[in-house]
Order: sequence, then C-alpha cells, then structure tokens
Amino acid sequence: MQPFEGIRVLDLTHVLAGPFCTYQLSVLGADVIKIEPLGRYDMMREEGSIEDLNLEGIGTQFKPQNAGKRAIAIDLNKKSG
Repeated sequence: MQPFEGIRVLDLTHVLAGPFCTYQLSVLGADVIKIEPLGRYDMMREEGSIEDLNLEGIGTQFKPQNAGKRAIAIDLNKKSG
C-alpha cells in the first residue's frame, strides 16, 4: 500500500511546478486526473526536443510531468461541463 492510495487529486495546474507536484502525488499512489479547458490546453504539450511529439501534443517536456495521470478536457463555460 502506498501513502496516498485511495486519494483522488484533480490537477488544474499547467507548465511546470504544479504538474511536477501532482506527478509526485501520483508516484505516491494518488489517482491524479489532469483537467484542461477545451481549446486552452497546457502549453507544455508543444514543448520538447522531438518536433513530431510536439505536434501530437505530447512533447518531451509534457510527458514526464504527467506520467501516471488520467486526463480530461472540460468546457467550464457551459453548464454541462
């Protein structure tokens, strides 16, 4: 059993510090769900040394910070979101 097993964390962060923190929580067993607004995704998706991955939205700067997380995009401007 891990220290944060059974805890769900909603990750509304972006760029570097927040995603790194929630990555560490996932390593410790938390169920982390990364939430990004539709059309305004985490800018780090396009950052990294491999251009093909940047174009796919999974740049080498994004992948390690978000490993072990689930992800969803939600339109928070709509009631259904």
